[in-house]
Amino acid sequence: MIRFLQKTSAIFLTTALSVLLLTACGTANTSNTNTTSTPQPAAETTAEKPSTRSYKDVLGRTVEIPAAPEKIIAHFYAAELKALNVPMIGTNFMNAKLALTDEQLKGIEDIGGDGLSPNLEKTLSLKPDLILVPDFLEQDDVEALSKIAPTVAISYSADVFTRLRTLAEIVGKPETAENWIQAYEKKAAEKLALVQSRIGKGETASAFILYAADKQLYVYNKQRLGPTMYDAFGFTMPPKVSQLFSSEPDSLWKNISMETLPDYAGDRIFLVSSDDTEESKKAVEEMLKSPVWKSLPAVKNGKAYVVDKRWGMNDPLTLDWMLDEMARILGK
Repeated sequence: MIRFLQKTSAIFLTTALSVLLLTACGTANTSNTNTTSTPQPAAETTAEKPSTRSYKDVLGRTVEIPAAPEKIIAHFYAAELKALNVPMIGTNFMNAKLALTDEQLKGIEDIGGDGLSPNLEKTLSLKPDLILVPDFLEQDDVEALSKIAPTVAISYSADVFTRLRTLAEIVGKPETAENWIQAYEKKAAEKLALVQSRIGKGETASAFILYAADKQLYVYNKQRLGPTMYDAFGFTMPPKVSQLFSSEPDSLWKNISMETLPDYAGDRIFLVSSDDTEESKKAVEEMLKSPVWKSLPAVKNGKAYVVDKRWGMNDPLTLDWMLDEMARILGK
């Protein structure tokens, strides 16, 4: 009996161990099968976009600028950023108000300053992440601004479209600039069609500005009223004006004497008043009464126009505005 129980126990133990071993193997096989047949997805890696990029400005300086600037100060370039529909936190109101309305300047701080340079303390308080300045600022001023935020200098004498494209590239809006330029060119063609019959073939035009403070007379190169006179409405630059700027094509204007005015006067003349002060108005009145002015063919033919100071601006919003103004004048 005892031997029977011992034999039965041995058989039971062997069977139990076999079951355990089979179960363990089955579990192991199942585990291995699952691992092989259902691989774990690889971890997804997302490349982070760089927060800054290098930009070489017109002064030859390589500046690390934000890839997506959010707090921009546009010193002298407020109209360009408005044309690009790019928000800014600060600008020079003395310049900006020549092209922008109070409504357009709402929410933007005046960085003012003495002369051509912005107020450093005010600029610092705004905590900008990008500062845009014209290349005529003194080097010391550019360096001082660079200690506040990345500062990029842009050519102020460049034509409007080149400057707009440059600024668009810096703020990451190149398509917006191209769209604006296309819309402008379409409007220019429409305005020209309205007055084409009033413009003679090969008719010349030139523009001047009189500064009241020293009663100095300047003739404009093609960067200012030029895009409107020569490109949009098809006037020709007088030969003497072309010769004057031949050696300095980037010069915005040159001082001339009143006696030499007839040499540079075109068939059409646009005289820009430098400001709205009584002194400026008096200086213009004196010029209009002078024998030299009265002797000009454009004056005798009723094709000489005194226009306000905005005509001397060269920003995109003013260019668009001048299409309407010149078409209005030529249509009279």
